[in-house]
Amino acid sequence: MGVKSMNRGYQQGICEADACRCELSSLPDDAARICFLRRHRRKLMAALHEAQEKLSCIDYMIYEIERRQKECGSDES
Repeated sequence: MGVKSMNRGYQQGICEADACRCELSSLPDDAARICFLRRHRRKLMAALHEAQEKLSCIDYMIYEIERRQKECGSDES
């Protein structure tokens, strides 16, 4: 990951956190804040699980390519 993309991700994180704080402070009471935070947490967890699935697919593709390389390498010996 390049410095620019890391900085962009950092800035997006700050903006999201600021928006979250702003919305949180506009809610009328603690019950509403808890509800908001739980919804936001579920959203973040769903995004995390989606990213984990993508990583698993990439890991499997790497595994398959490396396995094929080993098989081809042992055939040439």
